[in-house]
Amino acid sequence: MSPILQRFFPLLIALLAGLLFSSCQEKQEQAKLGLNSEEFYQRYNKYIVNWLSDQKAEALNEIARKEADLAAAGELEEQKRIESSLAELRRGLERTEFRQSLGDFFAFKDESAWPQDLEWEDGQDLPDLGDPKAKKGGAFRYFWSTFPPTVRQFGSNSNNGARGDMYDLLEVYLVHLHPVTQDIMPGIAREWAVSPDGRTVYFQIHPEAKFNDGHPIEAEDFLTWARLRLADQVDSIYFKQAIREQFAQFAVYAPDKLAITMPEAKPLMPYQCGGIGPGATHFYDEFGPDFEERYQWVIPPNSSAYRLEEGDLVKGESLTLTRVDDWWLRDRKFYRYRFNADKLVYRVVRNPTKAWELFRAGEIDYFGITLPEYYYERSEMPAVFKGYVERTTWYNQYPRIPWGLYLNTAEKPLDNKMVRRGLALATNWEKVIDVVFRGDFSRLDGFTSGYGAITHPEVTARPFSINKARAAFAEAGYTREDEDGILMNAAGQRLEFSLTFTSSPERAKLMVILKEEARKAGVNYILDGREPTAAYKKVVSKEHQIYFSAWQFTPPAPAYYEYFHSRNAYDEKGNRKAQTNNVFSYANEEMDRLTEAYRNARTMDELIEVAHRIQLIVAEEDLFIPGYTNEFARVATWRWVRWPDTQETHFAPPLSYIPMESYCYWIDSEMKEETLAAKRVGRTFPEVERVVEDYRTVSRPAPEAEEPEQPSLPADEEPAPAEEKPDEMEAPIREEESPVEESDQSVDEEAVVEEPVEAGAPEEEREEIEIEEEIAE
Repeated sequence: MSPILQRFFPLLIALLAGLLFSSCQEKQEQAKLGLNSEEFYQRYNKYIVNWLSDQKAEALNEIARKEADLAAAGELEEQKRIESSLAELRRGLERTEFRQSLGDFFAFKDESAWPQDLEWEDGQDLPDLGDPKAKKGGAFRYFWSTFPPTVRQFGSNSNNGARGDMYDLLEVYLVHLHPVTQDIMPGIAREWAVSPDGRTVYFQIHPEAKFNDGHPIEAEDFLTWARLRLADQVDSIYFKQAIREQFAQFAVYAPDKLAITMPEAKPLMPYQCGGIGPGATHFYDEFGPDFEERYQWVIPPNSSAYRLEEGDLVKGESLTLTRVDDWWLRDRKFYRYRFNADKLVYRVVRNPTKAWELFRAGEIDYFGITLPEYYYERSEMPAVFKGYVERTTWYNQYPRIPWGLYLNTAEKPLDNKMVRRGLALATNWEKVIDVVFRGDFSRLDGFTSGYGAITHPEVTARPFSINKARAAFAEAGYTREDEDGILMNAAGQRLEFSLTFTSSPERAKLMVILKEEARKAGVNYILDGREPTAAYKKVVSKEHQIYFSAWQFTPPAPAYYEYFHSRNAYDEKGNRKAQTNNVFSYANEEMDRLTEAYRNARTMDELIEVAHRIQLIVAEEDLFIPGYTNEFARVATWRWVRWPDTQETHFAPPLSYIPMESYCYWIDSEMKEETLAAKRVGRTFPEVERVVEDYRTVSRPAPEAEEPEQPSLPADEEPAPAEEKPDEMEAPIREEESPVEESDQSVDEEAVVEEPVEAGAPEEEREEIEIEEEIAE
């Protein structure tokens, strides 16, 4: 061997070895790709065993401590408080012990163990939805104000305003709430039954159920739904908490037999367990550490009637979904007259004025005209007078969207309750309603309005009052004015706040009114208008002071835990926790206890009682300044967009936020040809102006401005005791509520999310379930 080779030979050997090792390692990594569900289930089951053991030990220690406190308690009131706390701790311990008795969290059981004495339901006695006159075909063309940062259903950036159009409003779950009666309606499950103890729901999956790629839907696909969201590769704080704590077991007995157990019985139990869709077990062959990036622009097979065809996603510009012609639910009750358009076409139009012009030109089929400017002015146009475009005012019974100001208590001086109180009194929503909404809207009462008995009847918004606002600010130490008339404290700090909102011409008018009126009370709002994604990122990073927006709540009951529990406000080190829906950064021991009790309520009476107490605290603490609401949607549609008119469905079911979200409409291609031909030659049709009031409810009158007594009840005023309770109807555990797109209500409705997860936020220490680390320890 030459001297040169001798010199470099060890280096060559090392290099070759490194290459071989790298190649082997790459092959090993590739071999690990995929869901590897069996291994995952074993690891997660072990994790849950250890976690429950820790929970039990903590509960026993806390019970012992409380018992000692009770023995030492002197006054009767203190004894009652401790006894109440003890009762909740013992109930929590019972839940933990029940879960321990079940065995594996993900379980595969013999079909012979399937219970034989259950009372099965199928919901077939409920009224049908839609209209038998509906026709299949055509394209429904709409617009988004911004393109989604991802089309994944979960993980980073997934909780965006377009997700509903791609998944949430389209997917079929095991069961649904009927959007007219609120009873349980079949979906993928052909029938269902509840165990005698009320904690387990058994689902018989329809034998013809299929994903929209034709692959059969089986029981294990619902375990995959959970498995995907629990993965360490997925940024999903909400699901990792919710699945671990609110489910007790997923059990497969056969490909068509599934049981889901919760720690306690809840009202509407089939919906609580079955409000989830399947995960496509057969699809994720390349699932791995780079999941979020690899599947960033992929819509996987799902249970909806629509799928994404190759070439129909143009990043930043448009997305088109195509109806599956042989969809297995096409001819079945509740679905046969819905999802009628052959294509759903969404194009990005960032400028609302341009979007309106495209609608006027017939390039967009549907436009929300709820804002007075659109209804009273812009839609007063020849296309309406000549009958080409039809206008409809449709009343619904959907929970009221909480438009208002969200105050971040982590930002000084918003940590001062009297400052927040003053801001509530200095915000003149009454003028906004009169000027911007021309009196058509009304003042929102509170954070969760429109839920019937669940909504506290005596919680109302604080009316605008300059005198009371200044009195509250004075109590907080703001007593002097600077040369601009803005109040200051003794340290010379001005009463000045950044008010973040998504910018649009209409929104800007609203913000200017709030700013001008607040100045009369000595407050300066610095208006921070941003593009929707930028505004949302700022808020979920908890970098805002005050945010104007709204979360889209869903029936049958509101959510509280994710908005007000301290766990979603701060991490163990006291840092603000990003990527959660507690945008108030609110942490309070009593609120933690109540939101947990709400989640675990077993009867509707209990749920109502706890919900009322939560609402009183939110009102008394002035965390949210209620804005405006309306009980109707106004829409303009080209006459070829047809709507149901039957005894069961008047235009759209009442529990739809806006009519298009019911998917009961259809495109009449012949009428479209007729309309376009008539338009070319100047032939007209009768003008159509509908008012559909079949689902109208009566709202309370808005409070008068200026000096009436404070309407909110004090937080310590107890409601009348209720007899029983229901549960965490923070809706069933499914996808986090996504932002309402600004285009949904003609540029006015861009709300935010139910539990979070936007992107771009800094990587904080999060309370995620890092399974491998937990088990390794």
